[in-house]
Amino acid sequence: MRLVFSSIINGAIFEPEFQALTPANGTIEFKHLNTPGGIAVVYAPNGTGKSSIAKVLDAETTTTSMSFSATDDAGITLGPESHKFHIILDQINRNIIPGKETDYLIGQQIRHEYELRDRINAAFVEAFTALSAKYKSDFKVSKVRDFLLSQINTLRTESYQKSYEYIRSIINTRTHGNDIDQSDFISFIRNNANCPHPHEIEPQKKTWLITDASNAKIVEKIINLNHNVIIVNNEIIQIERHDDAITLLKKYPYLDSCIVCDNHDFNGNMILTRKVENRKRIYDSLDQNTRELLDKVVMDNSLIVSDPFRIKQIISAFIAGGNAAELIALQSELNIYVHAIVDEMIVALFHCFDGTRLFQDFDEYNALVATQPQLDSEELLFIEDVINENIGKDISIIRDPDSKNYKLKLGNNDLLGMDRGSMELSSGEQNFISLAFELLMARHSTKEYVVLDDPISSFDSVYKNKIAYCIIKFLENKKQIVLTHNIDLIRLLNVQLNNCFNLYILNNVEHGNNGFIPVGEYEKKLLINLHELIALFQNKNNCLVPAIRNRRQFLMSMVPFMRGYAHIAIDQNDDVFGQLSGIMHGYGTGGIDVVPIYKKLFGYDFGASEAISVDDILNINYNQLDILDLTIFPLLGNTLKQTLIYYYLRMKVEKELVDSFGITAHDMDTLNQIIQRAFRCEETDPGYEQKRKFRVFFTSRKTLLNEFNHFEGNMNIFQPAIDITQAALQKEITDIESELAAVRLFAVNAIT
Repeated sequence: MRLVFSSIINGAIFEPEFQALTPANGTIEFKHLNTPGGIAVVYAPNGTGKSSIAKVLDAETTTTSMSFSATDDAGITLGPESHKFHIILDQINRNIIPGKETDYLIGQQIRHEYELRDRINAAFVEAFTALSAKYKSDFKVSKVRDFLLSQINTLRTESYQKSYEYIRSIINTRTHGNDIDQSDFISFIRNNANCPHPHEIEPQKKTWLITDASNAKIVEKIINLNHNVIIVNNEIIQIERHDDAITLLKKYPYLDSCIVCDNHDFNGNMILTRKVENRKRIYDSLDQNTRELLDKVVMDNSLIVSDPFRIKQIISAFIAGGNAAELIALQSELNIYVHAIVDEMIVALFHCFDGTRLFQDFDEYNALVATQPQLDSEELLFIEDVINENIGKDISIIRDPDSKNYKLKLGNNDLLGMDRGSMELSSGEQNFISLAFELLMARHSTKEYVVLDDPISSFDSVYKNKIAYCIIKFLENKKQIVLTHNIDLIRLLNVQLNNCFNLYILNNVEHGNNGFIPVGEYEKKLLINLHELIALFQNKNNCLVPAIRNRRQFLMSMVPFMRGYAHIAIDQNDDVFGQLSGIMHGYGTGGIDVVPIYKKLFGYDFGASEAISVDDILNINYNQLDILDLTIFPLLGNTLKQTLIYYYLRMKVEKELVDSFGITAHDMDTLNQIIQRAFRCEETDPGYEQKRKFRVFFTSRKTLLNEFNHFEGNMNIFQPAIDITQAALQKEITDIESELAAVRLFAVNAIT
C-alpha cells in the first residue's frame, strides 16, 4: 500500500528535486492495520508547499505548470488524468455545503434505492431520446407545430390528449420530456386501454403523406377544404393545357411550323400571346378560394413526381364539374391515413421501454420509497451523535413528498446549498459541519485516495478530537494522505488509534534533501509522546549515548529544554531552574557544570564535568554543529541543532543590546524588556525613526526566539524547530546578524 512519486510540478513552487523524485524521497506508504485503507501523515512546515501538493493532486489534466506522476502497488502509473484523488481542503472559505444527498448518505437501502432511481432516470432519457429520433426520421415530426402532431390534438379523448402532451414534450428541444411525470407516464403506457390499434394502410401512400405533411402540406389543405365555398368553372381544365402550350412556345420561339402537326401556316408569337391572354382570362374569372386551391394543390410540383391518392385529378375534376363525391371520398381516405399514422406515433410510446427492465425497477423503487429511510448504523450515529451533538441543532433526514428523494434538513431549511450565514451557527460550528459532510462525501467517493489539507487548522480543541476520530473511522476504507503543520493532529490520530499512520516530513528547500522524508517509528514515538522522549534522555536501553556525536554540543543544546523541564519536574526550592536561567540570559557571569544537572533531571550520568557559560554559547560556530548521528535520529538531531542556534541568536541579541545601550541586566529581564529599553525614545528624540525600525524588527522576532528556548508552557522539543525550514533558518540568522551590525554602528554614532 504505497505510492511512489517520480515527479510533482506546480509552477516554481517546488525545488528541482521534485521533478525527479526517487523511491527514497518520493515514496508515501500507507500504514495498514485491520481495514482496507491506510493513513500516511505528511508534516509540512508553513511555506513548504503543503497546500500546493493538494492542488497538484486535485488537477484533472496535465499541463507544463501542473502535473504529477506516481506508481501504485500494481505498477499502474497515476497522473492528473487518472482522477484517483478526492481532495478535502480547508473549510474556512467554504460558503456552502455542496452536492446532493446521495453524496453523503449511503445506507444499503438508500444505496439500492438511488441505484434504481438512477437506472430509471437513465432509461427515461434513453427512451425519450430514441422516441424523438424516431418521430423525426419515421414521421418527419420535429416541431410542436407539425401537422401530424397537431392532428393528435384534434382527437379529443383523454388518452389522445395525454399522448399529444407526451409527444409534444418529447420532441420539444427545450424540454426533451423532462417535464413529464414519470409515474403518470408509466401508469399511462401500462394501461392497454390507452393504446390505439392503427389501421393497416398502403406503405406507398403512408410514405407520401408523411413527406407531404412536412413539406408541401397538400394533405393538410385538402382535409381542411370546405368544398361548398368552391365555385365551379369548367374552363379550369384549359389552364393546365395553356400552361403546357405556353411552356413549349416559349422554349421554341423561332419555329416556322407547328411542333405537333408540322403545319406551316403557323405564327408562334401570335399563338403564344393568345394562349397567355386566354389563360389570364380564365384565371381571373376564378374566385379567391378556387385560385388558392388551384395554385397550392393542383399546380404543386410535388404531385407531378408522385400522386398516389390521385389528388390532382380529383381536385381538377371537382373544380371543373362540381361533383364533390370524389373529393369527400379523398378527404375521408386522407383522414384515415392521418389517423393511422398518428396512432403509430402513439403506439411508439407504449413500446419505448421494450427490452429494458424499467417496469421492474420502477415497481421495486416505489416499494422502497414507501418505507422510512434506513442508514448504515455508523452513518446514522455520525450524523446524530457526532454532528448534531456538536452544533446544538438537529440535522434530520426526511423524504421529500414530491420528489421522493431524501433531504438533509438543518432545522426547517435544506442543508445542502445553504449559505453559511443562514445556518445561525458559530464559525467553528459551520466549519465543523462542513468538514463532517466532506468526510461523508469522501467516504462514499469512488476515488481510491483521499487527501486532507490541514483538516483541523480552523478548529478549537472542542472539535479536534472528534475530527481525528472521524478521519480514522469514516475513511477507514480509503488510502489517506493527511497534510498538516499541526503536531496536535499527529498526536490525536495516535490517541484515537495507536500507531495508525506512517509519518513523513515534506522538505522543499534550496539544495536540501527534498521530498517526502520518512520519520522512523522510534522518532515518531518521540514526537508524539513526551514520556518516550524523557526515556530517551534517560538513555534507557542505551539508545541515546551511542548516537551522540559531540557531547558538549549536545549538553549545550539541551540547556533550554532542561530549564523548562526543571521548572515543572523539580521542587522549586531546588535552584536548578535558577542556575540554568543564569546561562539562558545575559546576567549569568560564570559557567555551570551541566552534567550533575542532567543527572538530577534524567538520572543519567555523563561522567566528567561540562562547564557551560554565556560566553560559550555566544562563541559557538553554528556552521559546524554535529550533535547527534543523523542516520539514527535525523529529526531529533536537526531539532537540537536548531534549538542551539536559536539559543545562540537570542543570547547574541540580548548581549548586543545590553552592551550597545548600557542596559543593566538582572534576572527579571526578558528579551522584550531589553528590546523596549534599548529602543525607548520619544518622537522628538534624534534617531527616533531608526530606533522605531529597530524596535519593530526585534519585537517581531522575539516570540520565535523565545519559543525555541522556553519550554515551560509546552514540553514539545520538536516545535517550533520542526516548523522552520533550513532556508528560513539561514535567512533568520543572516537578517538578525545584519540588523545587529546596524545597531552597533547606530549606538557608536549616537555616543559620539
